[in-house]
Amino acid sequence: MASPAPTTYSPFRMDWLPGVLYCVFMLSNAPTGFLLPIFFSEQLHFNGNQIGVLFALQAVTGVLASFPAGLGNDRVTSRSLAAVALALQSVGLILMATVKVYFPYLFVFFFWAIANNLFRTSMDVQVLKTDTGERTGSRLGLYHGGRFVGLALGMIGAGYWLTVLDFEKGLIAVAVLSFLLILVVRRLVPTRIGRTRLADYKADFSNPTVWLFAIWLFLFATHWGPEQTCYGLFLRKNLHLNLVQIGWYMSAEFAAIVVTLILVAKKFNRTDNLFAFTVVGLLGSGIGHVGMVVPIVAVSVIFRTVHGIGDGIIMLVMYVGVARLFNLERLGGNAGLVNLSVMLGSIFGALVAGPLGAAYGYGLPLWASGVVTLTLIAPIVFRQLRRRTA
Repeated sequence: MASPAPTTYSPFRMDWLPGVLYCVFMLSNAPTGFLLPIFFSEQLHFNGNQIGVLFALQAVTGVLASFPAGLGNDRVTSRSLAAVALALQSVGLILMATVKVYFPYLFVFFFWAIANNLFRTSMDVQVLKTDTGERTGSRLGLYHGGRFVGLALGMIGAGYWLTVLDFEKGLIAVAVLSFLLILVVRRLVPTRIGRTRLADYKADFSNPTVWLFAIWLFLFATHWGPEQTCYGLFLRKNLHLNLVQIGWYMSAEFAAIVVTLILVAKKFNRTDNLFAFTVVGLLGSGIGHVGMVVPIVAVSVIFRTVHGIGDGIIMLVMYVGVARLFNLERLGGNAGLVNLSVMLGSIFGALVAGPLGAAYGYGLPLWASGVVTLTLIAPIVFRQLRRRTA
């Protein structure tokens, strides 16, 4: 029997605390983001193929963890799983700071990535399962706004931080901060749990609309593979930026995402304008990726900011879609299945982009993935025209 939905908690615990927590998490974990390829390349001396495999492995953990983590969030409160994930991540980060040999590092990276994915999935389900359906867009705006404020400030801070500390000491510091966040996680509102059957999830995913949504997200997520494997190296080797400059460059995009979320999140409380926002988001994301490869820093950062605006909009489309498509009691498992398609897209992108960037330059995979994103507008427009003429 399902537990009752939480309705008697303060607005801070319901709406604000997940965003505040994610803000602090992203702020402290910034060195484990786009800067890791630089650590792998310059300090551990891994080659392009090895880096591509590492980030493909990170995406594989999403495939392996997506549905089990989502299913777990339907049977155990999300705050409990998030606390476990933070503890495991702390162990993984300490190992990442001490292991230097590639093949053992594969196992260490896999362990850390599993924990990191479990935390992210649990936080997503935490927000979606405590939603009342009345202000979905606004709550998602607070949640992702906090996430990207932390990421923007974290990227700036990480650039300075890693010029004082080396990467190894930085990863150990992140491990300590992650462990301390367990105290905050315990203050989250308990989510609804219950006993569900695998057949229920199968029935949910037999819906053709759900399949189209998942395939579309797979294709959109392919651009995250080049971002993981080539973005930091493009800034380092093509634009010749140092770590501090890279932090400022990346923070411009994340700031653009925050501003976008602030301006448009409330409009997602209604679903009749999703088509227009989806098209605008894809245009911004694709054009931004194509234009950012211009080897002039000012021009590149402007296009990257445009990309951030587009990705911010598509992020809201994705989460609102999950919230609207699935039953609340099975939302964790179904969100995990949708996330599975996203992770598969990221795997494909990472496997292609790693060696492609090493062989032909790190700008090419970014440019090509932008073109792919732009082509996704066509099926969206076609489906909308069919609905209007039906």
